[in-house]
Formats: sequence, structure tokens, C-alpha cells
Amino acid sequence: MEKVLEREDKQEELTKNIKELVKEIEKEDDLKVVTFMEFTPPPKQVKPKVIKFNTALQLLRLIAKEGKIQKGVAKIMFYSPSTDRSRGLTPSMMAGLQYVEPGVATEPHSHNMASIYLVVKGKGYSIIDKEKYYWEEGDIFVVPANAVHSHVNTGNEEVVLFDVTDSGLLENLGILEFKEEK
Repeated sequence: MEKVLEREDKQEELTKNIKELVKEIEKEDDLKVVTFMEFTPPPKQVKPKVIKFNTALQLLRLIAKEGKIQKGVAKIMFYSPSTDRSRGLTPSMMAGLQYVEPGVATEPHSHNMASIYLVVKGKGYSIIDKEKYYWEEGDIFVVPANAVHSHVNTGNEEVVLFDVTDSGLLENLGILEFKEEK
């Protein structure tokens, strides 16, 4: 088995002859200079996980019943604290579950993250940029970044959607946005 390359932060050592110039640039408020990026330490390793669906489903049902955000709708996202800055399950991705009771539609919204959905339970459709896309259990659909969308449960049973987004990546870049459409 290969040994993983260990890197160390050598910023202090590598900048000792250029400190005065760096200080001159850093006079600007809220500005720092990082040189020699190849010596920065790697991120922590994200640990494998198993999320128990039946336990998560119980949580979704309770949230939807309370209706604090929207009656009959619940959304939970999962993230790993080991991703440090990002609120992702990995440094670049976030995963979650959305729940919609029969006859209910989620509020239209948009975000600059792309989403890939797997229909775990139920049937219905999504309105994506004013067009209807019908789906049922087992189907996969995609909502592109910045598309205004909502999900509608047309069946007699609950809908559960599993989604994966690139929000961890966008959050690390500092450009994650979410908008409710009214």
C-alpha cells in the first residue's frame, strides 16, 4: 500500500525574504497574501456514513406535521462537520431528503446549485422554469442551477425525494445563493 504524501505549511519559511513586500500588499483592509500554495496541508478525510432511511422518514413526517416552514412539507439536509468550511456531506456535495404530503406543492424557489433527485416514494411532478416534468417512484430528475422550481404530490401517499446538490462546492467558493419566489 502506498503511503499518502504528507504536506506541511511552509509559508513562514518561504516568505522570510519577501515579508516586507507582502506586508505592503496586506495594508489593504481585509486582505492576506498566500504564497506557494503547494505546501498547504490537505483537508481532513471525510468519514463514510450510513443514513437510516426509516429514522429520517420519521423526522420528515414530524417536521411536515408541525408545518413551521410549510404545512405538509419537510426538507432535511445532511452534512459532515469534517468537511470544515463547507456544509456538505463531502467537500463538494450535499445530500438531503424532501417530503411532500398528498395534494401538497412546495413553494417555488431557486438556488444557484444544481440538484439531482431520486424519487424514493410516491408520484407527482415538478414545475421547473414553468414547465411540468412528471415523475414516479424510482425516477431520477435534474433541476439545473438557478431554475425556479417546485414539487407537487399528485398521489394518495407521501412523496419522498432524495437529492444531491453541489452546494458544498458553492459554499466553499463563497457563492451559494437561495431565493424564495413569491
